[in-house]
Amino acid sequence: MTDQNVELPVKLNVRFPLADGRALVQGPLTYNQDGLATRHNCDFCKDPRFAHAYEVGMVGGRPGTQVEWRVHVALWVADQARQLPGDFVECGVNTGILSGAIMTWLDFGKLSDRRFYLLDTFAGIPDEQISDAERAVHVQNFNRKYQDGDRLFEMVKQKFQPWPNVSIVRGRVPDTLSEIRSEQIAYLSIDMNVVEPEIAAAEYLWPRLVPGGFVLLDDYGWAPHYNQKLAFDVFAKKHGVHILSLPTGQGLIMKPH
Repeated sequence: MTDQNVELPVKLNVRFPLADGRALVQGPLTYNQDGLATRHNCDFCKDPRFAHAYEVGMVGGRPGTQVEWRVHVALWVADQARQLPGDFVECGVNTGILSGAIMTWLDFGKLSDRRFYLLDTFAGIPDEQISDAERAVHVQNFNRKYQDGDRLFEMVKQKFQPWPNVSIVRGRVPDTLSEIRSEQIAYLSIDMNVVEPEIAAAEYLWPRLVPGGFVLLDDYGWAPHYNQKLAFDVFAKKHGVHILSLPTGQGLIMKPH
């Protein structure tokens, strides 16, 4: 990229990148949430269909949470998966932001030949699944943000009641993976915050993922979850695939044809 002159609001002309190599995001910013700051176009946020899907996804979410771009990515992935045979699976649901938005976006209730499986403890990360390496970066502290398990589970059941083809499975992964009856999976979302259940789910479900199917990793690029990144890099090498690292912090895998 060549240098260019940029006029800032204070009427200073600054050349980017700076002489010391710093690459700054040049304003005005169009999006500055969830670890992502950019001046790039994000008109998708204004789209009424997106806004409705996002609103449904955010039902029950923590106040102040803004994850529009992560949801935007998930909706794109879901659109592609919709063109393939197979069911949808989300391992790590919490309040169901991504899955709620996707079901609304795709009008999933009308896809009578599909099921959407939602797997979660609905009580945070099982303590015995947190490795020493993950404890060293205080991953266990993520449990502070989870709601009371019974209350959360009841809220999620109510939230997804409008969709008859959803299966909510409460319990610890990998113990609950056998509840997924699908022989074909087109979309798999993984967001359980620690290595053990995430790799277990990926290995268990990979053979059922259809060619061209997607695995969306919510934590792949986030600093506290570096151990998960390392584990999925090994997983990807083993299965002969590459992970697309996204500026949202997500990672994306497509199973080869």
